[in-house]
Amino acid sequence: MPDRLRSFLRSDPGIGQRNQGTTVFWILASTASALLLMGWLLPWFVGPFDAGVGFSAQDAVVSPPTGIGTILMYILGVCMLILLLSPLAELTARLRGTSLGHRADRIRLAAGLVGLALTAVVWFLYSVLQEEPLFGSFTPGTFTDSAVWLTMYGFALGALVYGARPWVVGRQTLAFAVAALPFGLFLPLMFHQAPDFLLWAAGSLAVYMLLALGLNVVVGFAGLLDLGYAAFFAIGAYACASFASPFHGIHLPLWVLIFLGAGIASMFGAVLGAPTLRLRGDYLAIVTLGFGEIVPDLATNNAFNLTGGANGISGIDQPHFGPFNFSESPRWYYWAILLVVLVVVVLLRNIEHSRVGRAWVALREDEVAAAATGINTTTTKLLAFAIGASVSGLAGAFYGSLVTIVSPDDFSFSVSIAVLSIIVLGGIGNITGVILGSFILTFVIFWVLPDMNAWATTVSQTVHVPALASIDFSSFTFPLYGIALILMMLLRPGGLLPSRARRIELESSGETESLAAVQGIA
Repeated sequence: MPDRLRSFLRSDPGIGQRNQGTTVFWILASTASALLLMGWLLPWFVGPFDAGVGFSAQDAVVSPPTGIGTILMYILGVCMLILLLSPLAELTARLRGTSLGHRADRIRLAAGLVGLALTAVVWFLYSVLQEEPLFGSFTPGTFTDSAVWLTMYGFALGALVYGARPWVVGRQTLAFAVAALPFGLFLPLMFHQAPDFLLWAAGSLAVYMLLALGLNVVVGFAGLLDLGYAAFFAIGAYACASFASPFHGIHLPLWVLIFLGAGIASMFGAVLGAPTLRLRGDYLAIVTLGFGEIVPDLATNNAFNLTGGANGISGIDQPHFGPFNFSESPRWYYWAILLVVLVVVVLLRNIEHSRVGRAWVALREDEVAAAATGINTTTTKLLAFAIGASVSGLAGAFYGSLVTIVSPDDFSFSVSIAVLSIIVLGGIGNITGVILGSFILTFVIFWVLPDMNAWATTVSQTVHVPALASIDFSSFTFPLYGIALILMMLLRPGGLLPSRARRIELESSGETESLAAVQGIA
């Protein structure tokens, strides 16, 4: 136990880890600043019919003083400014070739802890004791908006990043998990008044995270380019629709369907992998692309009367386990998929560091050399396709149960491109990078852009610029894909958090570390 504790608290970066650890530090520090800015400008408390309109922390500061609460808000604002400007100060010091030093980190640690405590105190004074009219009059039905939780999380994240900087740099994967997991667990509680945001979290973020984790096995671990990954997503979804709807008169529970969808998709993954064993590179991509187009077409044509044609299958059952009624709120789906994601991450990390994972690395680097060392390339490839497809089928089963209707339009080629873009953005072969990439891309494509028109209309009325309201931001989805990918290839060809092996390939002309060392730390 002491050895495990020392390993957990170890802060010395391993060989070649400092660059990636620094990237994690910048990502977490920037996230803390963004959360604090949103928490400062968004309303803290809203009524049942306010539609998100209420007093923000900024409104409370500029309003006439009311007592001790106003003084606390002033101190809170100073703490927020310290952490908000910290990334800019870090960047300035880095450009000048200097360092802010440990004293600056201690000041920012104190600002984070004080800000976290004051946020809790102000919330207690207003919502529990109701002694401070900082945010307007407290009426029955007034509830805490998400801005309070974003502010608290931003201060806590800032305290972690600056107070434990050596640990964040040295244990980047663990630091990212410690920072992201609480936010993921409590997201439905922080945004309980925003069902659309919860639907994005369960339907886009969590599902695409599962898809990206599965495709990362094929593309990242084994180096097999798959452009038809949406086909396995469709197979899992149609399996759920067929066995949990009136279409065939079968009503199986969700916990059975996820394994059934994963098993069927895994079988089709092996079927796809069998005829492609001799193919590599572009040829393999073309074959998988064809498979990805065949499956939706078969569904559209109602092959064997199994898919319902272009209209798809509707009326899919939604689970109800005792007090957990999945039809009432998407948060139950979110928590269920999040649990599955955690299990999949643990399993994939173990597989990555196992004999099979090392065989995938050898296959990715040089298939001829891998075969010469005794690796069975046939079973290794088939296993990669099968495992990747099973995770996709798992995601498809959850997706079908969530949306209650499955149609061929949901599994177009753009789905495969979106999942592949997530991997490229986050870092090919790195599970942590895939999770980060799935959050960024789904947030921008499936949340920001669809809501950008409404936000632009509000801003145009506020700043009196009517031209903003006439821009259709939803039409910029695919241009943003292209611009993001071009910038990523120019600035970060390995992604935001590339795997160690990938980074060595990009930064060195020759092999500088043994395969065991590269595979040992992702």
